[in-house]
Amino acid sequence: MNIEWGSGNTAGVRKAIARLQQVARTYDISLEPVTEQLIDLVLSDRVAPSRTGGS
Repeated sequence: MNIEWGSGNTAGVRKAIARLQQVARTYDISLEPVTEQLIDLVLSDRVAPSRTGGS
């Protein structure tokens, strides 16, 4: 999700989110809080954080 979001592939990230949520429901599991936060951030249509520094 994070890679697709960062590259601006909205359709890809929404597809990944839908699949992840489907699997979680199927197996009755909870997503990690950081994953839920990422999903909320992505679905709010906010811009991906820019990368700083590093190689």
